[in-house]
Amino acid sequence: MDFEERLRHYARGFRREATPAANLPVRLVSNLDAEPQRYGRFAALPNLAMAALVLVAAIGLGFAALQLRNFNQQAHQGPIGIGTTPTPSVVPTVSPTVSPSATASPSATATPSSTAPAVSVPGLAAIQMVGARLGWAVGSGGIYGTTDGTHWARLYSSSDQFIGVDFISGTTGWVVGLSGFLGTTDGGRSWQQLAEPAQPLRSVHFFSQSQGVGIAGGNTTPEMGIVWSGGTVVTTTDGGRSWNSMRTPSNPQSVCFTDSSHGWLATGDRVVYRTVNGGSVWNRSLVMQDTGAGQYGYARIECAGPTGLWVDWAPGGAAAGHSPYVVYVTVDGQHWRTVMAEPGTVGNQLPGVPAGPGSYPGSFSAVDAGDAVFVGDTPAASNQSTMIATNGGQTLKSTGGVPQSFGTNGAAFISTSTGWVIAQTDNQQIVIEKTSDGGYHWSAQLSLPR
Repeated sequence: MDFEERLRHYARGFRREATPAANLPVRLVSNLDAEPQRYGRFAALPNLAMAALVLVAAIGLGFAALQLRNFNQQAHQGPIGIGTTPTPSVVPTVSPTVSPSATASPSATATPSSTAPAVSVPGLAAIQMVGARLGWAVGSGGIYGTTDGTHWARLYSSSDQFIGVDFISGTTGWVVGLSGFLGTTDGGRSWQQLAEPAQPLRSVHFFSQSQGVGIAGGNTTPEMGIVWSGGTVVTTTDGGRSWNSMRTPSNPQSVCFTDSSHGWLATGDRVVYRTVNGGSVWNRSLVMQDTGAGQYGYARIECAGPTGLWVDWAPGGAAAGHSPYVVYVTVDGQHWRTVMAEPGTVGNQLPGVPAGPGSYPGSFSAVDAGDAVFVGDTPAASNQSTMIATNGGQTLKSTGGVPQSFGTNGAAFISTSTGWVIAQTDNQQIVIEKTSDGGYHWSAQLSLPR
């Protein structure tokens, strides 16, 4: 016998036991007149109590019957489980991914930083190659890429002005803009907005997918991503999603690490420092030439292995179409060579040092600890000359010039023969030029308005 049948059985039994005789109410009422005479004025109380009890029992039976019907209906509607009340599911938040686009879209445009300087960045400002086929170039409003070393396509459009690019492989890289910082893990097909330190990033250098260093804040010359003074070295261990400040000598201008221990730092105070313990201690390694001009200069460095470094130092000041620069190199991290200098200015203070390829600081690209390529800037000329340094800077060779150009914005050489240069031309264009013979001949690949 199931629970429902048992309940019905008990109800029937209760009705049989509690059902009064059909004439019980009449008998009770008719006896009310007789009881006082037989037993006194309170003799009717037992009968009244009995009548009240009968009424209460009748009401209880009616309620029980009603509940029995409701239970029977619910029993055929299926079980009600504990904890089965639906609750809203949590929809995961998807981080916005910047998709490649030929035109800028509101979702892909970074919000300009209030600290971004009001400057004009050229259409192409920086370039980097990873091998003979893969490369990226950035500038005002766009990121460009090549997969064959020859043909370039716009990968991303934005109202931001990009001043730096850094890739560690064919898939993973970062781009620095005046208003934001982007990263990609698919070669530039999509980009993600990443975090910046308290002050905007000016340049970055990564040595793994997660670890990198950069310069933030300070007074800048944004076209080159160089901080003149007041900058801070920052580090990341999560691919640029968060940053921490590093204690370094004052006025850092450019920094690079080859691994988590070995790094170099150049400052606006004419000093190059080296660390072998991840930045816990910085040791002075080189004091660069002083022209006595009393102006802040800027230093650009490129790491070449744990112990190799190339330095292009511009002490500041200019006269009669000449602006001083000096190039240094170390192969072992201890001994330095002064490779070349601008002959009309600082070169006069460095007897025996060979002349560089231009009258202004130009672009250079380190191939390894012993080899680098320099493209000189001489604004009065229309062909910027190329100079190849080999054998730890001991051997210099002048080759050809970039045609119809008066200045450069960056260079990327994968060997002393194959490289790319961003050149400013006489016809108000800015062009990516490529050479396959060390600079003797050049071919234009991508041209944009300057």
